[in-house]
Amino acid sequence: MATHVSGDNLRNQNGSGGDTAPLPPRPVRSVPKPVKSSILLAETILRDIVREGMVPGDALPPEKVMVDRYDLGRATVREALRLLEYQGAVQIRQGVNGGPYVQEPDSGHFASTIVFLLQLQRTPFESIVEVRAAIEPMICRLAAERIKEPALIELQSTIDEMNGHVDDDDDAYFRGLNARFHNVVAWSSGNTLFRYLADSLLDIMDGHVVGLSYTPRTRKGVIAAHQTITEALHTGNGQAAEDRMRHHLAKWEEYATMEFPAALRQVVPWSWPGPR
Repeated sequence: MATHVSGDNLRNQNGSGGDTAPLPPRPVRSVPKPVKSSILLAETILRDIVREGMVPGDALPPEKVMVDRYDLGRATVREALRLLEYQGAVQIRQGVNGGPYVQEPDSGHFASTIVFLLQLQRTPFESIVEVRAAIEPMICRLAAERIKEPALIELQSTIDEMNGHVDDDDDAYFRGLNARFHNVVAWSSGNTLFRYLADSLLDIMDGHVVGLSYTPRTRKGVIAAHQTITEALHTGNGQAAEDRMRHHLAKWEEYATMEFPAALRQVVPWSWPGPR
């Protein structure tokens, strides 16, 4: 039997007349637009970097050599390098030994792209909290299986240093140590995508841009949680590491919900990640 779908039902399914979330937009057929030469060149340069096994700190060919090699104009080469610089893959140095150099992109560019999209969609900060709570416990489980001794030493070092900054008036340094702890855990997972996802969320999750801050009491709670997580990582207990990270993030969310409910509803402002 055919089911009749009214206009009101359609509006409800698309989120404009009911409480359901809007459906993703249908793909629109369009005539492909020609890609700019500078974008194609940036893609080619990046492929050459990977193919030639270049590492951060290696010098790329001078601009004049690139003009001859790729048979493109100077302006196109410069724009391609600026695109790669914006993405964090290239550093343009000045001076006698200046020129383009390979650089290790950090998660700031990825985080900036995420925030850019979220701001356009007016996504509240609490959505970022939800995503982090979903993936970081799994990352912690993987880290327990793969973490190395130097990383464990680094984790304990951040905990020891945090203990010396519990009563600081400004919690900026404490926040940096907190981010360092979670970064080490993420990078110990051995999964590149998880690394950059976690790093990106941590860059956003700092929370100070929407008014979140720590008190001496909450700092002590963070330190205690980090210590129990480190102990689970040290023993290689993946389940315990996952559970303790999940509990840690849940307590943080509980604190933020009680003390900064308005901040959780704010949209994180986008900021320019590249050279200014």
